[in-house]
Order: sequence, then structure tokens, then C-alpha cells
Amino acid sequence: MRLKICGLKTLRDVDCVNKAEVDYAGFVFALHRQQISVETARALRAALDPRIESVGVFIDEPYDFIRGIVDGGIIGLAQFHGHREYGMPCRTIKAFRIRTAEDIKPTNCDFALFDSFRRGTRGSTGGMFNWRLIEGYREKPFFLAGGIDITNIKKAMELGPYCIDISSGVEENGEKSLKKIMEVAYECKVWRLRGAIRTGDPDERGDRA
Repeated sequence: MRLKICGLKTLRDVDCVNKAEVDYAGFVFALHRQQISVETARALRAALDPRIESVGVFIDEPYDFIRGIVDGGIIGLAQFHGHREYGMPCRTIKAFRIRTAEDIKPTNCDFALFDSFRRGTRGSTGGMFNWRLIEGYREKPFFLAGGIDITNIKKAMELGPYCIDISSGVEENGEKSLKKIMEVAYECKVWRLRGAIRTGDPDERGDRA
């Protein structure tokens, strides 16, 4: 099971995900409490373990703005919230905020991402949605977000996501917590190890080579 920690804002945050050896690190470029500038993201990317893939989070930003960040080597994946999704020279993620099954729509992106909906907000909300709505979803490998923390991560992994996506669930007083990141990273690595033993697939061991 792969793990993405989203909403990195400081070098201390980068140090936390480096120590935990997560799979993906998210930089928020959209208007949000976790928004950072392109210049800050460039500095954070330079400090990020090169084995960790960086993801840019956008909410209907213009194509040229996103493409410039991709071409600048700051992100390796682009995550689209809102109404727009673009073809990019990198892998892409389309986020869906789920209220009913009708909110799950086709996408041309490489991955889907399922998150909760809260009226009056844009992007991730930090709350949960009814996970039963995505049971059996197989159209795309998907990231699962929304209210996940150490108390429910095992239940989240049972839904079969490609990656668990956490932001506020590993925070204390609005700041990333190394202890909490290490806890969820451990659970993901144990899950992958068990999967490797069960299936014989070395990719499930969490190998980073």
C-alpha cells in the first residue's frame, strides 16, 4: 500500500516524510490553508528524497501555470480538483468529491482520487465520506483521501486503493507530526509486506530501489 502525505509547507515537513519513506508528497498550489508558492515548492522539492514523487495539487488553475511547474521539474504528478483536467507530460490524478455514486465520473487521467464533499469549500476538506460508495470501483487505480488517520487506515486499505492520501490526519495543531506520519507509514508498509507474501509480487513489499 502506497502512502501520500499532502500539504507540505516547510523543510521540517519534508524532513518528516523523508524519514518515514513515504511514496508521494503533495504540494498545494491552489488557494487553500496549505497553499505554497512555486518558489517554496522548488526549495521543498530540492530537499525531498528523490525516491519520493512530488504531486502538485490544483483547483482549476490555468494550463500554462501547471505546465510550467511540471516542466520546471518541481512535480512529477499533477492532481486536478474542480472542473478541469489537462493532458500533461507527467502522470495525472483527477479528484472527485463524493456525496453520491453519481459523483464518480469517467476521467482521462491516470488515477482517480476520492475525497469528501463539504459545501462552500474547494479541494480537500479533511472529512470522511461514505466509503461504501466506492466499493467495487475498478475503472482506474485510485487514491483514497478524506478523514484518514491511524484510527481508520486499516479499514481504508481494505477498499483496495492504489494509495492512501493523508493531510490533516497526520497533523497536531495544524502542523505535520513526525510521530503520526511514522505511524501511518508503518501500517502501509506492513500491508504491502503481507501482500507480497500472499501474492509473491515484489512490488508489494514496498521496495524503493
